[in-house]
Amino acid sequence: MIKNNDFFVILIGRPNVGKSTIFNKILGKASALSSKISGTTLDLNIKSVSYGDTDFLIADSGGFNISPANETEKKIKEKVFEYLKKAGAVLFTVDYKSGFIPEDREIFLRLIKTGADIILVINKVDSPKDARSAFAEFSPLGLKKNIAVCAETGTGIDEILEKITEEINLKKPVKPLKKDESGSFKVAIVGRPNSGKSTYINRVLKEDLLFTDEKPGTTRDSIDACIKYRGRRIILIDTAGIRKKSRLDENSAAFQKQSIEQIKRADVVIIFMDINSEITHEDLALLKKTAMEKKPFMIAFTKWDLKENESGGITELKKDIKFKLKEFSEVPFIFISSKINKNLNKLLDLCIEINDSKKIKIKTKEFNKFIESAKNAGKTGNLYRHISYGVQKEGENIPTFILFAGSKGKIFSMADIKFLRNEIKERFGIKSNVEILIEYKKYNNA
Repeated sequence: MIKNNDFFVILIGRPNVGKSTIFNKILGKASALSSKISGTTLDLNIKSVSYGDTDFLIADSGGFNISPANETEKKIKEKVFEYLKKAGAVLFTVDYKSGFIPEDREIFLRLIKTGADIILVINKVDSPKDARSAFAEFSPLGLKKNIAVCAETGTGIDEILEKITEEINLKKPVKPLKKDESGSFKVAIVGRPNSGKSTYINRVLKEDLLFTDEKPGTTRDSIDACIKYRGRRIILIDTAGIRKKSRLDENSAAFQKQSIEQIKRADVVIIFMDINSEITHEDLALLKKTAMEKKPFMIAFTKWDLKENESGGITELKKDIKFKLKEFSEVPFIFISSKINKNLNKLLDLCIEINDSKKIKIKTKEFNKFIESAKNAGKTGNLYRHISYGVQKEGENIPTFILFAGSKGKIFSMADIKFLRNEIKERFGIKSNVEILIEYKKYNNA
């Protein structure tokens, strides 16, 4: 059932810690039998899961005993450890309310011997306050990948899926570069002071070339650092922190001007924001300035290590972020942590994708075929019916499309433009931001 190219995840833990409930929540349906009776699941239940762009197999192992009391329990134990050899990740599930008991330690020691990649899932954690106690309770295990969940309410299930996705991305084989993917490009890293820009570059370079400090505004000059990654030569530009001019720092306006100059130099821009701080007017102003320069850009929310153990789902957090980003809600963003090495390379991968996709060329015939198809797509076609045809404008920094409409037709709002941008990006697989221009055809007054 499990193929060599399948990423396989297995839930393991002593009886009655809530594995089947977690399994059900992940699947979104009752595919495994949940019960208060210890040892209900007597066999491996393997299901296929799709989360975002990621596919994997997950198994509920059922409660098993390290010291089997009968032949049935012995067979369960043997099957579980047989499948462990095929697992890309193990969700070692424990019960916070029961505490760290000797049987948990015994199972953990057996898992260590298999060389499995272990993610500790602490179930029955009802509040953020309990989460801190839960991590402390199971800290003797020394596991760095810890998630506090409450399976009954579904709290923490998104974090489990995010962690599995991260493990899959880390273990993906590197694809060979195509001939047209060679070359170098510049990435400007900008953001308010103390948002983690220099720390990120230091960690990627693996040497402290850039001085970092907790005091805001430490970086005084922009610095170029060159790295080779996946066959590419990427020049990282660390800029001085952008912030509002104040009496305490008469040079801050100069820093801002310098950072804008570095944005102009860049092929791709990353705006760094501290996930533990509010999205400010300055952040939104920086996004606007970057967009006005017509540069492909994305957002990196930093210091995720201080956030990831808080209660509340990742899905709700993303919705909240999109709401606060306002007109920039469509900008791609990623959570990173230089401290725990979360998504540092993935950020570079996205930079490559964005840099490559900004060069995309859509044939006029293909683009208008898309428009005609959209006109027949039910409700969404109501917007497209005002468009006669469209073309891609050449010679721009980002993919730019001109849509021609009748002057007596609809006046397109910003919400309409945003919708069209997202539709075009999704249809043609464009990772960078795109620009939409509307031109109205004139009618003769005959």
